[in-house]
Amino acid sequence: MRSSDDDGDPKLPHDIVVEVLKRLPVKSLLRCRCVCRSWRSTMDDPRFVALHLSHSALDASNCYLVCLDWCRHLCSLFSNESLTLPSRSQIEVPFVTPAGRYDFVGSCNGLICIAELSRNGFSQAMYLWNLFTGKHKAVPQSGLGHQFFSMETAYESLGFGFDAGSNDYKIVKILCFEDDNGQCFGGPNPRVEIYSLSTDSWRSLECEVPVFYDNGSAVFLNGNLPWIAFKFDVVWDEGRYGSMVLFDVAGEVFDEMDLPEEILHMDNGGLIAYVAVVNDLLAVFVNIIDAVMHPESHSICSVWVTREYGVLESWTKLNSFEACGLVTGFDGFARNGEPLMEINEEERVSWDPITGHCANLPLSTQCKLVTVIESLVSP
Repeated sequence: MRSSDDDGDPKLPHDIVVEVLKRLPVKSLLRCRCVCRSWRSTMDDPRFVALHLSHSALDASNCYLVCLDWCRHLCSLFSNESLTLPSRSQIEVPFVTPAGRYDFVGSCNGLICIAELSRNGFSQAMYLWNLFTGKHKAVPQSGLGHQFFSMETAYESLGFGFDAGSNDYKIVKILCFEDDNGQCFGGPNPRVEIYSLSTDSWRSLECEVPVFYDNGSAVFLNGNLPWIAFKFDVVWDEGRYGSMVLFDVAGEVFDEMDLPEEILHMDNGGLIAYVAVVNDLLAVFVNIIDAVMHPESHSICSVWVTREYGVLESWTKLNSFEACGLVTGFDGFARNGEPLMEINEEERVSWDPITGHCANLPLSTQCKLVTVIESLVSP
């Protein structure tokens, strides 16, 4: 039997309640909200949300791979410790439209940023979603880029991150395009907009942006959003990998860092590089396509990590391997450090750096993937 106070709240010391609640999964916490008013108030406290997130991040079982099937409007949740097992659950996406095509911008502290894409690949609507609490929010329309949707020479780069200093979540959108003379690929003044969740609004950012092209989304690590910079000396040049562009989410400034010398000296004609995070380190996954026109073409892959931003000597080759086919897509790393790859546009596999073997994953190549941590963070 438990004793209780006059309003029915259990008589437990507050610090003990917090210690117990911070260890529970979100699904259990949502049920615990009905126990009493003081527990509900505790769980609504931003300090408890941050405490629960910190504790959740320590347990690998709270990290999941989310597979978005935008054709069926479903998200499947896979354990990031054992991706070969069937999905733990399927969650209906609450904001999709029947004809919509969606992609992940990124995830941060349990929040997922999803973009609805136009026919030519530009983001035309965005959403923030915590699939564990079920809460989501439509991001207001950005004023940037709509006039360039029909331009073949316009490219959009996106990123989603967290500003710990202001406790704010931000989306950055960069639009690069040719200038009027068609002589400067990327344009002399790429246009940048920042969305702030705290103000629920977009604003233009006036800052120097390194000229680069990376038509995709960035990962978030240590307060930065990095992209691989693909540079063109002149507009008709085939291009080359040049450096990595970093956006400081708190300071809202851009910086550049060198890539490993070995990558810069590779034959760019058959090379594709991706930025990722592995074991909490900034990583570059390199895919070199060998004998593209050969019927048994395959990829030679390598993984590079850096332990110190901006220090060229800190780049280390983690491993290299021959893939079990032609790598036609890369989806980051599992919690155990296994790279997740699309092979021959037909199947998804993971590569075990210990055994050197590939394992087929129960993931369609039509789906989009992102890693997310379980949390109470609300959009």
